Parts: sequence; structure tokens; C-alpha cells
Amino acid sequence: MQTTLSYKQKQLPRLSMQTWLPLLQCSLNDLEKHLQVITNENPCLEVKSGFEQANAGVGGTAYGAFQNYVSNASSDQIEWLSISSTSLYEKLDEQIVAPLFPTPISQKIARQIIYYINDEGYFEGSVEEVAEQCDTDAHTVERVRQRFAHLEPSGVGAVDYKESFLFQLSDHDLDDELSILLGAMILQFDKMEKFINHPRLHDAKHVLQHLRNPPALEYMEPEAQITPDLFVEFAGSELNIRINHAFYPDLQVNMIDKYDNFAKQKFKEARELVKLLDLRKATLYNVALVLIEKQYTFFMGGELKPLRLQDVADELGFNESTISRAIADKYIQTERGLYAFKDFFSNSIGEVSTSEIKHFLKRLVSSENKDDPFSDKTLHEMIEERFGVKMVRRVIAKYRQELDVPSYKERLFLYKLELL
Repeated sequence: MQTTLSYKQKQLPRLSMQTWLPLLQCSLNDLEKHLQVITNENPCLEVKSGFEQANAGVGGTAYGAFQNYVSNASSDQIEWLSISSTSLYEKLDEQIVAPLFPTPISQKIARQIIYYINDEGYFEGSVEEVAEQCDTDAHTVERVRQRFAHLEPSGVGAVDYKESFLFQLSDHDLDDELSILLGAMILQFDKMEKFINHPRLHDAKHVLQHLRNPPALEYMEPEAQITPDLFVEFAGSELNIRINHAFYPDLQVNMIDKYDNFAKQKFKEARELVKLLDLRKATLYNVALVLIEKQYTFFMGGELKPLRLQDVADELGFNESTISRAIADKYIQTERGLYAFKDFFSNSIGEVSTSEIKHFLKRLVSSENKDDPFSDKTLHEMIEERFGVKMVRRVIAKYRQELDVPSYKERLFLYKLELL
């Protein structure tokens, strides 16, 4: 591997740190927008081209944006409201009518509640605040909010997933026994194993499988596509690093028809920004070079080794804070998948990385006997034996939670539930 870009840290003092650090920290998806702000203030600069984010759009996270659209229907720049689909806020607004909301005050309260519904469909405001804004009391607001249990999408307006599930039960034709069982199971969701022997558990499972979390899932914008800054690819037996030049904006420097101090200063700043953009590329490239050297085993299909930010900073002659900025929201496309730069940094226990321990823990759970899952005590003993390290048991519980692996009792319940 050869470095095709090389800039030394000694160049930095004569470059603008105020411009450099935000440019370094900015994600590739936001880079063009960041540069456009700078070029708008510099007549010597022009952004010639840049990447276009596929399926990009403004998230429908505010009812106010919807109301602004309604009052300015000629605007076509609110991308999240397309003519081919109904937004969450359109759907809710059209349901604020009688008989569910029969009076002007109930409709006013309902629309104010919608202001505090996030794009997942949950109410994240306070009834006291809504009451003050509508010149009423909290009890009245709460009564109106409870009526959201009858709106679509089902479960919208709830304060959390448990209340949302309870709201959604109204869509199902339940007898009293099943309704009581489901209510108890939802409220005690973290202790559902206690219901394993209930005679109606099979019926309850069928209903639970049809509940949605979050309630507004079908209205949520798709996650923005992640754009890798670099590609690490095999060329024969070698690993090569390739910068994603296609997604970098092109900056053009133009001399304006003035030769005063202002023009000279802006021209100097424009040329400096071009150098800073190249320096950003070079810095990420060199960080990737160090990552490949330090984590070569991983790129060859193995596990990550312990690695600190300071290790990379020392290797490149930067401050640790600079490396931290450099890797923020940056991604590498490898033949093993897309990884954030930060994924290659791992703490250690002894000589073993925490990443390797977590990977082993996950493998143990995936292969365990479903009739007799491993307890944290057993997992702890097996990990200590495998890696020859000493750990406290609560660390295993912490790693398990970070991996979204349920506890022993929860896994046992879920395994039994699968058999129904």
C-alpha cells in the first residue's frame, strides 16, 4: 500500500484552524452543505458539483411543518410531503373531527397534542403544557389524549410502547379473559415469563405478534443512506484504500473583478479552503492506513485487536482530539461490510479486545440449548476460560445488554414461546 496523499501536521498552523476543524469533523453526507455556507460568504469560491443523496428528504417530525405546508400550498420544497402519499400529520389532522372530537375546544386540544407527537408516533410533551396553551386543565387534556387510542395509525399519541400496545388492543375483538391477560402481559412486559403456563398464552401471542412498535412505523422516513468516505478492497493479495472522490464537492476558485484588500483576502481564503479539503482527504486516508496496519487481522476475516485513539494519534503525530474529530460520522466500506471508523477502536481486558469477547458471547448464546440457556454465571465462566482473563460477572451482564441479548429468564420464555 502506498500513500498517494501526504500532508504534514506542520502545515496546520498556517491554515485556519477555525475552518479546518469543522471541515474535518463534518460527515461526508453533510460536507457539501457545510461548504456551501462558506462559499456563500466568499465571492471567489464556487461549488461546482457534489453528491446527491438518494431518497433524501426532510423528516416529518413536526406538526408545525405540516401546518406550514397547508397554509403555503404553493411551496414544493417540503420533500417529505409528496402528492403520492399521506404524511402522519395529514392523517392525524383529518381525523380531528366529530364525533370523537365534537367541540371546538376538544379539536383545539387534539391539534395541540399533535404538535408534540414525534415521527415515531409517540407523545413527548406534557399535558400540563398543552393545558396552559389551550387555557384549560391537565385532566381535560388527558381525556382528549386518551381518545387518540381510536385514531389511525393505531397506537399513536401514546407516551411509550406499553401504552401504545394498550391503545392497539382496541383494534382486536377480545373476550374479557384474553383482554385482561394481554393488559397484564403488556404492563409487565419485562416479566412475561410469569405467564408461560397461562391457558390462553397461545391466543395472547397471536395478538402480540400483530402489535406495531413504533406505532407510526409505516409513516416514518427511511433512514438516510450512509455514504462511505473510503473503500478498502483486495487487489490480489493486497489491501488497497480508495477515497470516495465521487461524493466530494468540487471547489473552483475564481478571481473577482476587484484588486482591493477584500478581494485579495477572499482569494487567499478560497485557495486555503481547497487545501483544507485535500488535507481532510489525506487525514482520513492516513487514519485508514494505520487502522489497516493495526487491525489487519480483522480485514483478513479475524477479530478486532485492542486499539485506542491515542495509538493512532501517536502514529500520525496528531492530538487525540484531532483523531476523534476525524473519525466522527465517517465510514469505511470493506469486503466484510460497512463500518464506522470508531468501530475499529476497542478497549481491552488483558490482551483481549472487548469486541472479541462480545463476539464470543454472542456466539455462545446463538448456539445454546434452548431448553437450558446459559446463565450470566455460566457465560462468565466460559469467557474467562476461553480467553484466560479475570472479569467480574456484572461486566458480562453489561456486554449482554449492549448486544441486546435478553437475560436467561427472558430467553427461556422467548424460546418456549416459539414452540407454541
